[in-house]
Amino acid sequence: LTAFHLARQGADVVLLERGEVAGGATGAAVGVLSPPLRQPYHQTVHEKGRDTARTLWDFALRSIASLADLIETEGATAETDLDLSGGLVLAEPHTLHQVENSYRALEADGFPVRWLDRDQVRERCRGQGFSGGYLIERGGGLDPAATARFLARLATRLGARVFENVDVTGVEQTAGGLVCHVGERRLRCGAVVYATHIDVRRFSSFLGREVVPIRGQGFATEPVGDRRFTGSLTTHWKLNVWLQRGDGRVVVSGWRHDAWDRAYGQADPALDPGLQADLADWFHIAFPDVPLRIRSRWSGVFGWTGDFLPLVGEVPTGVREFVVSGFSGGGLPFAFECGRAVAHMIGHRAPVPGAVLFSPQRFSRRSVG
Repeated sequence: LTAFHLARQGADVVLLERGEVAGGATGAAVGVLSPPLRQPYHQTVHEKGRDTARTLWDFALRSIASLADLIETEGATAETDLDLSGGLVLAEPHTLHQVENSYRALEADGFPVRWLDRDQVRERCRGQGFSGGYLIERGGGLDPAATARFLARLATRLGARVFENVDVTGVEQTAGGLVCHVGERRLRCGAVVYATHIDVRRFSSFLGREVVPIRGQGFATEPVGDRRFTGSLTTHWKLNVWLQRGDGRVVVSGWRHDAWDRAYGQADPALDPGLQADLADWFHIAFPDVPLRIRSRWSGVFGWTGDFLPLVGEVPTGVREFVVSGFSGGGLPFAFECGRAVAHMIGHRAPVPGAVLFSPQRFSRRSVG
């Protein structure tokens, strides 16, 4: 998205992909396009203040709407599997109190949420063991891998050059500006954007301290006969997420909360058979009538920050080095506006409202010095 926004501004953009476009954690993501953070909204209000909490949700809703508008304008709704029929935040008996409090706080602040009782939840998703939940009216889901390829194609159409299977081994500050080391070649540039997950740790000691790897597990079923799920569905504040692709496959990820020690700090994208089994068992208990014929399993590693918010802006230890990373597994709702924010910084344009909350400078006092 950053490359797309820069190209749209008329910048000379070179996108260097270590593998293929969407070949990393983006391709392994489920694709939840709804704004709940990694904590209940009322807790965000308590810890960060009501103004900050509102700004975060406004930012996410604006980002979702802008990305959806671009996809629809380009006629890519089917290609990207865009589905904005709502993001359902479900409550299990032990989380009902928190989900209710989060809903009340969101409703009080005027956000587009609607409460569903136990029977309404069962009618919408035919799940077992859910005590209620709330629907985010402007939420939903998409296919993140297909969307990334779509955006790369748009950026190319606008003049960006995209190179896949290229390993950037380092970035050097010189008297003449920044130099990217790409194998034996050197690429001079006016600015560098580290738009990766945990790979950002390779390029900056600051980013290495602030972005922690988390390993997630997921699987996809064989196509299910009917349309069981619309939009996106989550429990445990996005620690369990699932949706149904347009081809009928159900894509599920999560269960990290049950074995945090085996997920936190794990940079190796290895399958965890225990977590895979726990995730499948939980899903089967919740939806016993969905045939659990698993087509594929995967593991993906993403970057996590201490306050659950991404790092978006200039790296405190660099000059004209920028970062878009550390989304804590919930980057899609923020992605469009975060990419635009960095493009505006590089192009010396007006700041994107709300992006200051993601500035890496918020961690610089404890990390630099």
